[in-house]
Amino acid sequence: MSQKADRSRQQELRTEKSATADSLTLESGLEALRSSPAFHGTVEPLDGLDDLETCEHIALFYRSREERFATVTPFIRQGIERGERVMYVIDDLPKSAILAELRGGDVDVDAALESGQLTFHSLEETYLRSGRFDPDDMLEVYADAIEEAKEEYPALRVTANTNFILDEYATLEDFMAYESRVNDLFRGEDCIALCHYDCERIPPETLVDVIRTHPHLVYEDTVCHNFYYTPPEEFFEPDEPTRDVERMLNTLVDRARARSELNETVAELEESNERLRRFAYVASHDLQEPLRMISSYLQLLDSRYADDLDEEAREYIDFAVDGSDRMREMVNGLLAYSRIDMDEADFERVECDDVVDDVLTDLQVQIDETDATVDLEPLPAVRGEAHQLEQLFSNLVSNAIKYSGDEVPRIEITGEKRGDRCVFSVDDDGIGIDPEYVDQIFDIFNRLHSNDEFQGTGIGLSLCRKIVDHHGGDIWVDSEPDDGTTFYFTLPAAA
Repeated sequence: MSQKADRSRQQELRTEKSATADSLTLESGLEALRSSPAFHGTVEPLDGLDDLETCEHIALFYRSREERFATVTPFIRQGIERGERVMYVIDDLPKSAILAELRGGDVDVDAALESGQLTFHSLEETYLRSGRFDPDDMLEVYADAIEEAKEEYPALRVTANTNFILDEYATLEDFMAYESRVNDLFRGEDCIALCHYDCERIPPETLVDVIRTHPHLVYEDTVCHNFYYTPPEEFFEPDEPTRDVERMLNTLVDRARARSELNETVAELEESNERLRRFAYVASHDLQEPLRMISSYLQLLDSRYADDLDEEAREYIDFAVDGSDRMREMVNGLLAYSRIDMDEADFERVECDDVVDDVLTDLQVQIDETDATVDLEPLPAVRGEAHQLEQLFSNLVSNAIKYSGDEVPRIEITGEKRGDRCVFSVDDDGIGIDPEYVDQIFDIFNRLHSNDEFQGTGIGLSLCRKIVDHHGGDIWVDSEPDDGTTFYFTLPAAA
């Protein structure tokens, strides 16, 4: 394909995305973080934002390059994926280093760069266009960028590092004036901005003003809606210190009351959950015996009176026995599920290599019947409960075999230590999962296939999540239909 034809096709794709894309709002921008496997932090719920001053302007406070790009990378990738115009203002890092951070995943960063969807700009082209920082001039830069983006793209997404405010050609007063006014520029537009602030380089007295001029903050992998935000029309007024005192005192009062109410709610929920856990345990335990009795008597009826029963009657008995057996499997699964929270065993060092060896031994018949191959890398040790971790790996490996489709199952198990956490993966090349259903697969009793297609209870993956949650970790999945599935999960590393 010629370069001209390629550019034409890229333009058509952008036009299609523009016609179908949702508006770019704070909610959709933060969804990039909430849904990204690269961001493992917390996003404060967006409920109740009507009670706060808000706009599409976010400040990122970071102390390391890794911390910085854990937020910047999913933010930029989502913009590219949505077909938006993405504008990156470079400060302390070269373009090549930034691209190395952005590449990866399913987003073609280089194609976006080549087509002009993703652009990089120097300080001299933006914040310092007139040789010094001028709020009016910079607001004009972004206003022009918004208008230009509207001609070809559904929205504009901007990100910029701001360490230049430490230099002599940018006064703090001018920069704060700009930051407080840019909120008005973005409000109501399909535009969102993420500014980066280096907490190690920028002095605290400057960061205080930065906090006051941003409605939304990202700090230590947590997205916060800012109670200390000061609207632009108030920021430079003479009586602002008085307003600050009142705002801070009211915030403390609101937080104290909210915390008191939250503690009461948490106590009630803990009591309710404890009752539900015990009910689930007792109910599932007590149901086993009558189900065994039903199944046994049906089979006894079939064996003793087989000659007196016609084919239709025997078929009915088979249906009843099958239903009873499946119900017993569900009850056993529910019993295992309810036991997770009731297991009070202390966590100890667990050698995951030994756990997986035991799992593969238990699954040897299933592996032999399907000619499955399991590639296993040396795994790190973790702090946990060995029996639960055996259930976790067993469910994931047996699922990988079950959902292999027509191909011979190929499974790869990996794990590595990252700081105080260990990240594991169980990868297969099976039938995959439609992205539409990825968020549902961990819900208890939620099955994507009928029992005629694949036998199961709908408890296995919910049990996996329960075990990982019980160990203080996270679990997520990366999958496409007909292109295999990879389950990732984290566990606490052994000391």
